[in-house]
Amino acid sequence: MNIKKIFSLAFASFSALPLSAQIMLSPCFDSTIGGLTDNNKAIVEGRLRNVISSCGAESGYGGRFVLGCKVAALQREVSGTKLIQTLEVTFTIGDNVANACFGSTSVECSGIGNTEGQAMTSALKNIKGGPQLRDLVNEAKFRIIDYYEKNGRGIIMKARTLITNHNWEAALFELTQIPQECSHFPEALKMMNTVYEANLDHDAARILTVAEAMWAANPYPENAAAVMATLSRIEPDAACYPKAQALIKRVETRVKAINERDYQDQKAMEKAQLSMERRRMDTAADIEKRRLATVAAVEKARIAACRDVAVAYARRKVQINNYYRRW
Repeated sequence: MNIKKIFSLAFASFSALPLSAQIMLSPCFDSTIGGLTDNNKAIVEGRLRNVISSCGAESGYGGRFVLGCKVAALQREVSGTKLIQTLEVTFTIGDNVANACFGSTSVECSGIGNTEGQAMTSALKNIKGGPQLRDLVNEAKFRIIDYYEKNGRGIIMKARTLITNHNWEAALFELTQIPQECSHFPEALKMMNTVYEANLDHDAARILTVAEAMWAANPYPENAAAVMATLSRIEPDAACYPKAQALIKRVETRVKAINERDYQDQKAMEKAQLSMERRRMDTAADIEKRRLATVAAVEKARIAACRDVAVAYARRKVQINNYYRRW
């Protein structure tokens, strides 16, 4: 995984957002209604994420603290040629690892359609929070912050071990769970930057090793373009960038010495050199932009990117407990 690429992509979109503290809640859905389609479930998840956002929190994946949602069908009415479906939606918030429910509240919502399926889909799209849920989330925030105040040190130690083992994604997942309200957040943010730098250096070293092996196996002009293209993937701020530049110089020197007349190979090498130079200039310009950007903007971009990596990791790796279904 190229975490630096994710950081770059996130920078433009996230830098426009306010640097505000965000408690993370993972949406979990359960229903006594049979026959719900994958599309219905996706609609509910989308509504839950909107509800979480409207309550001033941030939606996550596979986190310890969840917004549970249980949906039950109440009644179905006929109005002319239309069907009206009413649902009871119960929201719960709690610690899905310790099986601790912080509180619950219920609302009703309705939908209309030509068929039972359409009426159900319409009702699910109308799931919304309300003042009681907002109050519930605000009360839960204090308990969540308290948890991370008490356990933040252990989470950071765990993340440090994961980083040592080059388990970047798992480390980011742990670190991004610590909210900005928590006193441990500055250290967590510093470690996110450590992951960024360590992953960058790790990937660059791996690319350099591949390029060195390619050139050692075939140190001739016909292989120069491929070697140069491989080296062009190494970022200028990587620790091994000077070694990459030294290898480029050796390749250039040998190619010129072996065959000055090979026009095609020379053009290919020049093209690769030009591509790398443009990449270097673009990257240098990007670095300069980042340097001139405010510290807050850089932090926001990296936090967003780290959370993107953590979300991808959670979707693939994190097993979600089913305690919330009994709340």
